[in-house]
Amino acid sequence: MPGQFLTKAEREQLSTFPVSPTEDDIITFFTLSVTEKKLINQCSTDYNQLGFALQLGTLIYLGFVPDELTLAPKIITEYLANQIKVNPNCLSLYGKREKTRTNHLLKIQAHLGWRKATNLDFLLWQNWLLDRAMEHDRPSLLFQLLCDKLRVEKIVRPGVTILERMVITARSSATIETFNRLQFLLTPSTKVFLDSLLIADNKTGRTPLTWLGREETSNSPNAILNALSKLTFLAEYQVQQWDLSCLNPNRIKFLAQLGKKSSNQALQRANDDKRYPILVAFVYQIFEEVTDETMDLYIHCLGDIDARARKDLKEFHLREAKSTNEKVRLLKELGQILLDEAIKNEEVRGEIFQKISPEALKAAIEDCQRLMRPSDDNHFDFLANRYGYLRRFAPVFFGVFSFSSNLADDPLLAALSLLRELDGENKRKIPSGAPQDFITPKWKNYIFDEKGQIVRRYYEMSVLWELRRALRSGDVWLEHSRRYANPESYLIPTEKWLSLRPEVCQMLQLPLDGKKRLQQQQEILDYQLEKLHQTIQDNEQVRMDAND
Repeated sequence: MPGQFLTKAEREQLSTFPVSPTEDDIITFFTLSVTEKKLINQCSTDYNQLGFALQLGTLIYLGFVPDELTLAPKIITEYLANQIKVNPNCLSLYGKREKTRTNHLLKIQAHLGWRKATNLDFLLWQNWLLDRAMEHDRPSLLFQLLCDKLRVEKIVRPGVTILERMVITARSSATIETFNRLQFLLTPSTKVFLDSLLIADNKTGRTPLTWLGREETSNSPNAILNALSKLTFLAEYQVQQWDLSCLNPNRIKFLAQLGKKSSNQALQRANDDKRYPILVAFVYQIFEEVTDETMDLYIHCLGDIDARARKDLKEFHLREAKSTNEKVRLLKELGQILLDEAIKNEEVRGEIFQKISPEALKAAIEDCQRLMRPSDDNHFDFLANRYGYLRRFAPVFFGVFSFSSNLADDPLLAALSLLRELDGENKRKIPSGAPQDFITPKWKNYIFDEKGQIVRRYYEMSVLWELRRALRSGDVWLEHSRRYANPESYLIPTEKWLSLRPEVCQMLQLPLDGKKRLQQQQEILDYQLEKLHQTIQDNEQVRMDAND
């Protein structure tokens, strides 16, 4: 059949019994009730009783009754035969009269409340399938969803081929429906932009579609700049402002995947109602993906240079261990002379120079300047050695992204705004009134010089590092991002929660009054603490020290 998605083997499998039914399924669907046994006993012969029982359980189990009942798994027929006390081999005699099977099935349907499908049902299913196809395009899933729906509505499942055709029709209708819903967006200028994605660049030989869909392979500044250029390219056409709420997120994701996998030739040959929705979904989705990818690259890039800076500090200590030890020995000699009470004060200087020449002492002091570390001996100075490395992308990075925070006046965002402004005006000096509340104590030892002025490289490095932490924790977030989105977007909106709250509390069996719930939790905590206290008192393996 043209457009079929089921193989011959799958079609046969869906039209008959499962080869190996589970024990739970056998017990659930083929255990006969007292009423059903009475109904079965109305049949005249053993094989009619067994055939009736098999059709009864199978209709509930599969949602239809296969043509060849004799192909039922032996474990099922034996389980049924044992309940009604007949020989399981007698099933081969059942259904010699075709009308017998039909009459039995009608009787079973009436008993169970099942029925056959009507023309109205098919029409309703087609509309229902279209809605599902707008959510999930996978044909096998749509087929299964339809079968589940029929079972819930107690409608005998039609033939596999009929349902397969319905799924194919629904998927085709979904393509047209998607195109119709996006008509408001497909202006002439938008179509020109989308078509340009399939035209190869004369210099690179690549199409914008290929360039946008190719992920970066390193955490380098060049990779970050390339990702930022993609966002800038898409922002020129205001892709981030497109409203695709008319489409289910699954539909957008499916179409975007088609855009990634399809060749330029295939998309160019595709009809407008198929090509444009794919390209719209692709660029819309890719903007979000590249945003997340850029943040990942940025976070990993800073993580890499932080690891290298720590390694540099460790290597510095190892490399200068001998020199540091020499200075310690020198300090010991000087200390012994200064503390020796037998040496008069006016003779101290001469005594020192007898053991250490002025030239050697001067060289040692100069060497101490090189060896001297900040009081916390942190690695931030080695981190700042890579300031130029980060500056290769930082100005563009600050310019492309507009970060948000749920804090009213976030000092980190104010610092980002200041750096963005300084880069725009080509200014280097950080003003004294620059935001500082975000600076941690460790960074403060480096940011301010001896005169108390802010050092640009350390200030900017601290902003970049704190932004990394804030993004990972969710304190700072980005619009048009999935991985670094506003944490509140994962919660039920406040206006919806007011209407959902009673139902949720009822389902979870929780009180509507929050104070009452807190009181309940406090009582549980008190009980558990008392229980723990008693356990500790009676447990010889637990020891309480002097500080409890």
